[in-house]
Amino acid sequence: MSKNLTTKTTEAPLRSTPGSAAFDAHSASRDRYFLGIDGGGTKTHAVITDSSFRVIGEGFSGAANPLRVGLAEAVSHIGQAVADACAQAGIELSNIGSACAGIAGINHPIHYHTMKDALDEALHVAGLELVTDARAALEGALDGKPGIVVIAGTGSIVIGVNQDGKEARAGGFGPTLSDEGSGYYIAQQALKAVVSAFDGRSPKTRLAELICNRLGVASPSDLPGVIYNSDAEPVEIASLAELVDEAAREGDEVARQILTSAGRELGRLAASVIEKLGLHSTAFHIGCVGSVFRSGEVVLQPLREAVLSVAPRAEIGPPLYPPAIGAAKLARELA
Repeated sequence: MSKNLTTKTTEAPLRSTPGSAAFDAHSASRDRYFLGIDGGGTKTHAVITDSSFRVIGEGFSGAANPLRVGLAEAVSHIGQAVADACAQAGIELSNIGSACAGIAGINHPIHYHTMKDALDEALHVAGLELVTDARAALEGALDGKPGIVVIAGTGSIVIGVNQDGKEARAGGFGPTLSDEGSGYYIAQQALKAVVSAFDGRSPKTRLAELICNRLGVASPSDLPGVIYNSDAEPVEIASLAELVDEAAREGDEVARQILTSAGRELGRLAASVIEKLGLHSTAFHIGCVGSVFRSGEVVLQPLREAVLSVAPRAEIGPPLYPPAIGAAKLARELA
């Protein structure tokens, strides 16, 4: 279960060091730098790269999905990650040639324009481009080539592009309507398993003790008071997914079944995109992005089986580049 995700070795983005010319103020004035931002339901990752996409600075902060943490908090987290990246790179925002932010929760035009206006006001970066986090992940995972990216973090979505440039997606409609195979899905299934076991309707599971301890309750009978609290946002529930991984690694069969189910659901989403793009007989890469894949083969194996049953030439592995680098590449492309 702890096997690595990697099915092929990929080259990580080159990284400059604080002693290099990239950190020299005179160099910063003549070189062109790109800012890439990956803002998801749990964390924000910002990178500063040079024109060869060598990372010279990066920063991390909290969630950036405005639908889950609110616009003000999302923008604050983005601003902190960007500030930390600039500080590490030793440059000012004015040194950045172009920027792109891939942010979750902006599919609707109203949310898109609200976030765009807020980021323009907060960052003051000329020509800042705004795309969904899935679009940035797609660019990073495939580096402009045909293929698919499966994203499974707090939420889930699968997006792909074929050789003709046609794009398609499946999932990504939020925890109430979708998010199959996501951290939220895994946590929700775990909570149901705990309550079912407490009722005597299903096998006992180590998850009961782990979840009750995490949430500070004495018994599964106390869970409704915590789960239905109006402050219990999806991101907080989704964090329980790491307990499912822990229990599975300890040999808990209920936890393993939940993770296997998550992989199977992600495979169904991927198969849907493969069908829409007509990729059945072609060779292409599927990049797996997000915290759910830390569980390894217990998630990957059912995903792999679902994909290979419809696209036997597909290759499943990590993204070629992380989403933040994908956003930096889009910054140059869209500028």
